[in-house]
This record gives sequence, C-alpha cells and structure tokens, in this order.
Amino acid sequence: MTGAYIHIPFCKQKCKYCDFNSYSGMTDMSYSYADALIKEIETAKLKLPDTKLSSIYIGGGTPTYIDTALTEKIVEAVKNNFSIKDDAEITIECNPGTADFEKLSRLRKCGINRLSIGMQSSADDMLKSLGRVHNYNDFLECFKSARNSGFENISVDLMFGLPNQSLDLWKETLEKTAELEPEHISAYSLKIEEGTPFWRLFNDGNLDLPDDDKNREMYDFCVNYLDNNGYNRYEISNFAKPGYESRHNLLYWNLDDYIGFGAGAYSCIGKFRFNNERSVSGYIDRVNNSGSGIIEIDKTAEYERMCEFVFLGLRLDRGISKKKFMNMFGKDIFDVFGKQLNKHINLLKTMEEYGDIIKIKSDYIYVSNIILSDFV
Repeated sequence: MTGAYIHIPFCKQKCKYCDFNSYSGMTDMSYSYADALIKEIETAKLKLPDTKLSSIYIGGGTPTYIDTALTEKIVEAVKNNFSIKDDAEITIECNPGTADFEKLSRLRKCGINRLSIGMQSSADDMLKSLGRVHNYNDFLECFKSARNSGFENISVDLMFGLPNQSLDLWKETLEKTAELEPEHISAYSLKIEEGTPFWRLFNDGNLDLPDDDKNREMYDFCVNYLDNNGYNRYEISNFAKPGYESRHNLLYWNLDDYIGFGAGAYSCIGKFRFNNERSVSGYIDRVNNSGSGIIEIDKTAEYERMCEFVFLGLRLDRGISKKKFMNMFGKDIFDVFGKQLNKHINLLKTMEEYGDIIKIKSDYIYVSNIILSDFV
C-alpha cells in the first residue's frame, strides 16, 4: 500500500508548543504554494506511473486556514494524476475556528472523507495557555458542522501533561470528547520541543508541568476510560472504534511506502528516502525550476530499516511479527536483536513473546520510549 502526504504550512497563529514546519501570517503565499504543489504532484506522476494510493493525508500547519478553492484544486490534482483506491481514506486536519459548515461541506464534497480536529482540551484557560486560537465552544460548533456536512469519520486530537492541568480537568476533557462519539481519538503527552516558546518558558523555570507520576496517572485513566467507552488502543497514543484506525498512520508504522508533497515533506519509497526543501519560498522556487521540491535522497541501510521495523512496530498494540521480519529482511529477528529482546522479554519482563508475535506488555506502554530506545 502507498499513501500520499500533502503539507500545508500555513496557520493563523503558531501554538506555543509547536515545532512543526508551519508559519503564521504568510497566507498571501498560499496561492503560489498551491500551484507549486500541483506541479510537484504532476511531476511525481511521471516518475511513479503505476502507483495506487490507499490513503491521502493533508496536514500542516492548518490546512483549513487557506482558501477552500485551493484545497479543492490540490485534491483534484491528486485524483487526476494518481490511481486511488475506491475505499481510500482521505484526511484533512482542521482547527476549530477555521472551518464553518460551508467550508466543511465543500471539503466533504470534493472527496475528503475523514476529518482530524485539533481540540486539545475542553478548558478554555488551557487552550489559551497553549496559544490556541479557539475555545471549547468553537470546537463544538466545528464538530457539529462536520457531522452535518457528512463526515462520518472524525478524529479528535487531545493533549495531557499540560501546564497547570489537573487530573480532574483531563477527565473532564475525555468525558466531553467521548460523549460526542468521534470515531477516533488521539491523546498525546505534551513534549517540550527546542526552539518553541514553551522551551524558553521551561528553561526559565516558568512552566508548571505535572510530574511523571501525575502524567502516568493521566495516561492510565485515559486508556481505561476510552476502553470502557468502546475505543481500542491500537497504538501508544491512538484509540479507535472498531474499523476506524488511521490507515494513513498505519502506513508509517508498518514501513509501507508514502509520497510527501510540500515544504519539508518526506517520502519513503522502498529503501529510498526523499526530503523536500523546508522553507516555503525555497520550495516554491525549487519546484518551479525543476518540478520537484526534493533536496536530498538517501538510501536507507538495511540495519536502519530493521531498527525502524522494531521501533515503529512495537508502538502498535498488536506488536511485531517474527515471520514478517524474516520475509522482509531474510534474517531471524533474534539473530539481529537478540540481546535487546532477551533483556526485555526474559530479564526485565517488559515485553512478551507468544507464537509469532512480540509486543510490549500493556503495563509498560507508558514507558515505551525507554524500551524503544534500545532499538534505535
């Protein structure tokens, strides 16, 4: 399976925790940027004529912040240049306050069938502290408009471990979200990224964050609460009703191929990695001159691919398959990672092996980053 990622780097206001390749106050460039995206898509078609897409993901930035007509043109360009599976999952990210009923109806009509809404919290003071441009009522209006415009597959993004966030506030956010019955919920612990406003506040001692024990309590409550409300944790931070797992993200975790379009986008095709120019103006210039935004091509070493197989696969609740590893690399997984696997299966007992499957035990999912670091 192959997916396509399309990056829209524009946003109304950059959040205080965000280190993504996104820019506020530059929407005047969105028209020339969309033209460059379409040109890059057309060029890629010539190089990958037999590619059939099983998923398309439009991320950012805030894709719903730009003119809807541009999004329609971009989606149409993908459809005109690539074969797309009949049941393809086509997602767009959306921030409340940037998409009303009319816009969402147009997006649904042009073929987008999955919406990922960045709610983050139901507490307005939390949203303000994060630098979000919306309040909780904005989210409710957006969610209602999405349903009324025909979206039957909606994901809601949440965050915990926020400054001054209590367990009770987190419980309230989860309860209000589950009441709406979205098909998918992502719940991420706040990570302080270098170069962000939160990074500076944290280093100055001006960011009051929950400690590790409180963070663990929030995560455990989330897992149990969502499980009791019909959401299966299929990946460390992702929960879905049956059949609504994010197919696009599963491409990444399964080491399947994906094509990236736009500023700073990455592609992975077989053993090759492709990186695009990161700056908006640089990307536009490069595409206009050569038809492609690619600035670097890398052939991934086999050992690195094997590490990725384990590192990404162990994030999934189903774990990794020893047979699949053998089929992909022609080697027994214990011949390559025997030391690490024996450490976690037999000594620390943080992982388990049964039949063909190796996975992290559910009690140790919260500390999975420590476990996974042994395979990097």
